[in-house]
Amino acid sequence: MVDAELQHRVEQFLYREVRLLSELRFEEWLDLFADDARYWMPARETVAGQPDAVARDGEMAFFDDDKDFMSARIERLRSSLAHAEQPPSRMRYVISNVEIDEMEGGTLDVRCNLIAYQSRLERTEVMYVGRREDHLRPEGTSWRIALRKVILDQTLLPRTMSTFF
Repeated sequence: MVDAELQHRVEQFLYREVRLLSELRFEEWLDLFADDARYWMPARETVAGQPDAVARDGEMAFFDDDKDFMSARIERLRSSLAHAEQPPSRMRYVISNVEIDEMEGGTLDVRCNLIAYQSRLERTEVMYVGRREDHLRPEGTSWRIALRKVILDQTLLPRTMSTFF
């Protein structure tokens, strides 16, 4: 259990972060990540008796990026090579149920639910639902995202997914 002030500060950090994503301000969003960050979305598995099964670390993942690779993805999105994002999608992110645990060294283990809505041109709409598990490392009066694990409820994703979570 954390105090109300820390809860509020972390929620404000996360709200700003998803606003940057919604506004396609990817470079500013990327600045919220630590230089040694890991950004990971393991594949979902359908296993009897395990409704929340995901692939283990090192197994199949939709993405498993470091900050340099995330930067390269952003550069591609900004170029004319990202045909699926010309013109850019309209995005909206909603996060809720923010839970925080304090870890050693001041790092925070933060979990929240996520809905990401993507509208593409006038005919395509996709909604992603799941959760995020973050490790926020203290830096100055704020934090840097050292680890982001995204676990979507979907097992099948669009072939042209170019969304950040």
